[in-house]
Amino acid sequence: MPPLGSPPNYSTRRTLGFALLSMLAGVVHGSLGAADYPAARYLGLAYMLLAGLLLVYGIILLIRYLEALDAMTDPVPRAPMYRTPHERSGHVVGLGLHVVAVAVALAWAVDRQVPLWHLVGVAISLYAIRLALQSRPAPDE
Repeated sequence: MPPLGSPPNYSTRRTLGFALLSMLAGVVHGSLGAADYPAARYLGLAYMLLAGLLLVYGIILLIRYLEALDAMTDPVPRAPMYRTPHERSGHVVGLGLHVVAVAVALAWAVDRQVPLWHLVGVAISLYAIRLALQSRPAPDE
């Protein structure tokens, strides 16, 4: 449990950055999946699906960030802000999506399908992974 008076995990700037980077990564990887579609139809489609999941994850995390900010100013909070069931699993899902996106983008870059842009997608996802690892909730005691 965080110390008394500390902000909830979802209300930090790192969480905001992780949400925005997830949305940006979704757009970048989706565009790259569309560019890769002619080379390998189903792999490009799967890459676009992964990008869509990243985009949706980023939007949901952004909504959760805004809810946490609003809850911090609420004099009578109606929902718990600490130790929620989705607090840890939400970061694990985002981390997993970005790890898979890095692996897929690196595979396409090695295959020489617009490698520079795939490396940009890798860089965005690696930075998002870094933010996710820094902002993950502490394990339960």
